[in-house]
Amino acid sequence: MVKYLKIGYQKILIISFIVLSILFLLSFLFHNNNNNSTNKVCFKEKCFKVEIANNEMKRSQGLMFRQILSENEGMLFVFPKEDNYNFWMKNTLIPLDIIWISKNEEIVFIEKNVLSCKEDPCQIYTSPKKALYVLEINSGQTEEIGINIGDKIMIS
Repeated sequence: MVKYLKIGYQKILIISFIVLSILFLLSFLFHNNNNNSTNKVCFKEKCFKVEIANNEMKRSQGLMFRQILSENEGMLFVFPKEDNYNFWMKNTLIPLDIIWISKNEEIVFIEKNVLSCKEDPCQIYTSPKKALYVLEINSGQTEEIGINIGDKIMIS
């Protein structure tokens, strides 16, 4: 009888350990996934909750085919190195302000009120200065907030 209880207790401990390990792993993966997909970008007093486009697939998709972008939301494109990155509005339904940002988190260029491209060839927008990040927010918000070239931002 004692041997049976000892084996049963050990099995319960092993199963509990496995279950807790799986739950911990799932919690870790879920937490890391959320941290990599959303963030905040702040200008002066105004912050935007942003989706992070930090790989080729996410950067290629961008905000295409989206019908709505909330007032305090945007998409932050994160590139592997500072360079002159091109953007276009093919299949992007929301008018946007596009903001190029240096590795020092300083705005180097702004393209305001960029409209959807309805026919090929689409206009290409690029910064004359190199950027590490590009932020897309709703059209008119750079004017409304008073965002200018040379302003510093904070990514958190």
